[in-house]
Amino acid sequence: MRSESYFYNCSKQYLDSINTVLYGEVLDVVSQLPKRRTQAELNTDLFWLLTSKGWSYDSKPTGVNNTPPNNLPVNIKKVSLKDIKKNNVRGNCLTSTTLKAKWHSDFAKLFADKLVQLEVQFGTVESMFKDFCGYKIAQHERRLELGIEIVMSEPMKYFSHRKNAISGMAYFDIAKSTLPTIGFDCPIWLIGIK
Repeated sequence: MRSESYFYNCSKQYLDSINTVLYGEVLDVVSQLPKRRTQAELNTDLFWLLTSKGWSYDSKPTGVNNTPPNNLPVNIKKVSLKDIKKNNVRGNCLTSTTLKAKWHSDFAKLFADKLVQLEVQFGTVESMFKDFCGYKIAQHERRLELGIEIVMSEPMKYFSHRKNAISGMAYFDIAKSTLPTIGFDCPIWLIGIK
């Protein structure tokens, strides 16, 4: 799929300072997503694509089987759910290590000693703001280098067959216009799926 990006308190150069493969790796995952009819199918695809590249996860999405869906790239077919579970470091997804809030990001990956957390938000705008707060908390604890938020660019267009089910869904333009007004100082890379 195609995508668009917005860098809040960061830049492509900042991402390269974390790791030179980070930017390309995440955009490669998004570009390999097939068009799907439901958010659940997209969540399943993102689970397989990200975990096959070494990203840890908080919880396995409903509908994930022992093997990847057939229409994902061939190299993903060699990955087993058993191996993914064995290599998962769920603690990297933890938002805070000092507060009693048990928030977790959807995915996380350490690049050397630099933690990047990633949220896939096909839920409400309010849920997206909770994600942003999680990035802020982790950054305040000096654990997080970057938060990545993946949302739909135009959910009403993408899911035109399900307009009632997507009312209030988080989307790229609302995130892009709101981030500067809420005053967070943590770096967030916003990605809109088209």
